[in-house]
Amino acid sequence: MDYNLIEQLIDLPRIKINHIEFQAEEILIWVYVPVGQHRCPRCEKYHRNVTETTEVKVRDLAIFGKPCYLIIQKGRVNCSCSFRGYEEIEFVDTYQRQTIRFTEFLFELCDRMTLMDASQLLCVNWKRAYKTDVTTLEQLKSATPLPTMYAIGIDEISFEKYHKYFTIVYDLSNNNGVLYVSKDRAAASLDKFFHELSPQQLQAIKVVCMDFWDPYIKSVNHNLNHATIVFDRYHLKKHLNDCLDNLRRAMVNQADKEQKVYIKNKRWVLLKNQVNHNQHDKQALEQLKHINKPLYKAYLLKEQFDDFFDCPTKKSGRKFIKNWYQSIPKRIKSYFEPFYNMIMRYLDGVLAYLQYRYTNAVAEGLNNKIKVLKRMAYGYRNQHYFQLKILRRCGYLRTVQPVF
Repeated sequence: MDYNLIEQLIDLPRIKINHIEFQAEEILIWVYVPVGQHRCPRCEKYHRNVTETTEVKVRDLAIFGKPCYLIIQKGRVNCSCSFRGYEEIEFVDTYQRQTIRFTEFLFELCDRMTLMDASQLLCVNWKRAYKTDVTTLEQLKSATPLPTMYAIGIDEISFEKYHKYFTIVYDLSNNNGVLYVSKDRAAASLDKFFHELSPQQLQAIKVVCMDFWDPYIKSVNHNLNHATIVFDRYHLKKHLNDCLDNLRRAMVNQADKEQKVYIKNKRWVLLKNQVNHNQHDKQALEQLKHINKPLYKAYLLKEQFDDFFDCPTKKSGRKFIKNWYQSIPKRIKSYFEPFYNMIMRYLDGVLAYLQYRYTNAVAEGLNNKIKVLKRMAYGYRNQHYFQLKILRRCGYLRTVQPVF
């Protein structure tokens, strides 16, 4: 039977088809290397004769929806370069279990769906899908250098219950996404990232945006003493909202039964920005103005603090903070003291926002994508694999094409 057309469709180098067997669940294709095409894997010299042959069963792309296997007849060569062994088949992966194009296709599926879905679609064991995916991701990471960045963002994300976190580093100056993922949120976790950078890359970083987490501050000051720390405005507003919420709880405890229910149910109205209020929210605030004036005044102070982020200079920002704090009534001033003391402690980084205007808003968006990635797989038992998937889906590896 003439298999020339099928050989052209299969499109694999240096092979000829011996025969094909169609079974109920799979297709088997026996192939061989023709005489004169046996190649030494060391010096790549071609040989006409081989001393013995062996057969290996290799998975290939499906044909008509059925799994396809190549039964390859390999020859043993005795080369003048002193190599003694079986020839290398260039279109088969390192472990001689599947073709390179099948590995590429399996990786593309794992890149778009869960391991279980990819393994079921291609009728392979999920362990093979996992090994293919993680091996390719490791090769991508080792072959792709970290880009040069001007501004970076640092944040943490919970990846498991019981307060287990990842430290995430983002590129804020370019569209590179996640640059680094490390377990825990200690100074040592961030130090590992800086140790991976070259002296030129370290020197290029001028701005670091983060929240008020002392271990991160310690690491940045140690490794990037020339860079400016900018504290994220949204984390700053979060601390201010916490002060307002603590005041609301205290007012609930002091109120009578009727007022207690009303104030208790107004938490999100108070924390929501004024520009996002609907008509119902506006009516609720108007009622709160007459029921509990201190809490309403605290809400107005929270809204007034947004003007700080519009200050044109550090000098005007410092003056705004001082005047804003002095305008707080004595009755509720104690509830805002922790927020004011925190600002005074980290004043340079708070005022640095007015100069550089960097925030971790991009980081928060990528954090949501990481959470979706975790939910798609119903969680990851292997932390190293999860870190690689984050870099691939949300980081600087997402545009890199693997070379198989």
